[in-house]
Amino acid sequence: MKTLTIQEVSDRANVSKHTLRFWERELDGVIVPLRTKGGQRRYTLKHLFIIEEIKRLKLKGLSLVDINAALNHRFTSNTDYSKNNSVDALADQIAEVVRTAIYNFFENKAAE
Repeated sequence: MKTLTIQEVSDRANVSKHTLRFWERELDGVIVPLRTKGGQRRYTLKHLFIIEEIKRLKLKGLSLVDINAALNHRFTSNTDYSKNNSVDALADQIAEVVRTAIYNFFENKAAE
């Protein structure tokens, strides 16, 4: 699996590294890059596609809140939002740990 550094994504998408980190924090699970053992972000082509979609939605005038809703499809109802948000956040954290472990496993195999 080909991965990209934050600099490579920044160059390809024409988005600053600061903006990428900001979107990662503010869009609550929309962009969850892989992490090396040293904690460096690694992006896939799927991440690049999502970043391009965020840019497109920003150009249409959508706020980050609206983009988050559009890309996560989380707003099933106002009363269920906080419960769904907590479960989604936990699932995102677990998924990031698993993706990072898999990434590191294959990186170690490639180095052998």
